[in-house]
Amino acid sequence: MSPHRPNREPPRWARFMRDGEWDTFVAAVETELRHRGWTYRLDDGYLWAPWGGDTDEALSLLNLAQLCHAAPEADRARVITSHFDALVAGKGDRALADVLAGDLAQARPHLKVRLYPRETFRNDADQFIVRDVADDLCAVLCFDLPSNVVTVNADSLAKWGCTADDVWYQALANLRRTEHAAVEDVDVGGAVLRAMTGDSFFVASNLLLLGDFLAPDDAPPWGAIAAVPNRHTLVFHPIHDPSALRAIDAMVVMASGMCAEGPGSISPNLFWWRDGALRTLPSREADDHYEFVPPDEFVTEVLEQLAERQSLN
Repeated sequence: MSPHRPNREPPRWARFMRDGEWDTFVAAVETELRHRGWTYRLDDGYLWAPWGGDTDEALSLLNLAQLCHAAPEADRARVITSHFDALVAGKGDRALADVLAGDLAQARPHLKVRLYPRETFRNDADQFIVRDVADDLCAVLCFDLPSNVVTVNADSLAKWGCTADDVWYQALANLRRTEHAAVEDVDVGGAVLRAMTGDSFFVASNLLLLGDFLAPDDAPPWGAIAAVPNRHTLVFHPIHDPSALRAIDAMVVMASGMCAEGPGSISPNLFWWRDGALRTLPSREADDHYEFVPPDEFVTEVLEQLAERQSLN
C-alpha cells in the first residue's frame, strides 16, 4: 500500500482547496482504501485500484475532491465511502452495458448524451460515439444505468446495425423526456439569468436542447449566451437588449468559479447559441479578475450592437 506522506504537493487542478486541505483529503481517501483492504497507487491526482474487480484501473480524484470540498467536514468520510461504493456497484452496470451493446431494442431507453471537455476524448475519440459541440466542448453517447453512466463504445453501432445519427436522435429524445428540470430566474443586478440545476449528470446536456427553453414567439435577435460549468448546471440568458452585457459579466465569473469547484467540471467558458449552433466564447483568469475574450464575430455582431443601443438610451 502507498503510505500517506504529509505535505504532499497537490495537483494544479486542486487549487480550489484551502491550505492543508489536499493533504487531509488524501489521508481520508487512503483510510477508506485500507479499510476495504485494497492495494492502490496514488500519483499526481490519479488513483490506481481494482474497484471491486480483478485489475487496477486509473481514477481521477478531481470529482471526489470537489465533492469533499463542498461538503461539511463532518460529512466527508461518508462522501468518500459513498463514492467508492458507487464504483464497486459500477461493475454490475458495466456488465449490463455489455449486454445493451449487443441489443439495440434493450439499449434505446438507456441512451443519453453527456457533455464533456473536448480534451477528455482528444486521443481516443474513435473508440466512442463523440460529436464536437464547440471548440472546447463535445457530446458523448452514454448508457444511463442504475448506479453509473457508462460511455457507449463505437463498435456497438456495427452490432446494432444502425448509424450514429439513428441513436443520437434517440438519446436526445430520452434527454428531452427525462432531464428537463425547472428553470429559475437569477437576478444579478441589471440582468436576469435563467438557471437549471439538479443532481442528474445530464442537466448540462440540456445545452443541446436550449431552443426548447426560448419562447418561439419571442426569439432573441442575437441568440443566447450560456454556460455549463459542471454536469449539474445550465445557465443561460437570451440576448434581447443591453442587459446582456451585465449578464455576460456575471456569467464569466460564475462559470469560472463553478467549473473550478465542480463536481463534474465541464467548461469555464461561455457559449453563444444561435439558430441551434454553438460557438465558444472564451475567458481567461488574470491576476485578480477574469478576462472575456470572445471571437471577432461575436464582438461585431453582438457586443458592438448592444453597446450602441446602450449609448442611445
